[in-house]
Amino acid sequence: MSKGNLSQVHLQIIEQMITESLSKAAESMAQMLKIRVNPDLIQFGEGQLHAIREFDDLGRFKVNLMKVAFNGEINGAFYFVINNHEMDLINSVCLPDDITSSRNSHTKMMKHDFMSEIENLIANMSIAALSEFLGVQVIGEVPIVRNMKGELVNAYLENENELNKTNFFVNSTLNGAVVNIAPHFLWMIDDNFIRITKLNTVA
Repeated sequence: MSKGNLSQVHLQIIEQMITESLSKAAESMAQMLKIRVNPDLIQFGEGQLHAIREFDDLGRFKVNLMKVAFNGEINGAFYFVINNHEMDLINSVCLPDDITSSRNSHTKMMKHDFMSEIENLIANMSIAALSEFLGVQVIGEVPIVRNMKGELVNAYLENENELNKTNFFVNSTLNGAVVNIAPHFLWMIDDNFIRITKLNTVA
């Protein structure tokens, strides 16, 4: 937990909202993948999202990164980062053999679309959770998907911190209990989140 202008009571209320949102995200992901998924809230708090060492450790190995921006009375974005090996594991468990074994462009697109569908569902659920928590309208934008080397992810996220004017962040993972996957689920939210939280909750 990263502390700043928010009181301990505010942080506890926010943590409960985040924990509930991550639990729902893990439950939805588990239902779609038909495996048990456990959420892990690594860190949250005021300020910008810090560099994540695991991405640098991947070096030149590729990751799939989806961004779902949102705007309204609060602005920001959700990010899913999953490495290609983890995507292959998910596809091998969840998709038919004729799709996973094929390397043509059509089946390749189907493999990426399957994970994107899960990520987009979780992002929309989290947008709804933020809207309900703050009592404001928040609208999600069309997802943007990138494929990049792991060693470039932190530089990308640093730039996104600036674009989003991040003043509140969440760093979490959604971990497969049997299948060895742990995609990162990251939040970047602007200062309006803190301002409205302080107005709408009693500390």
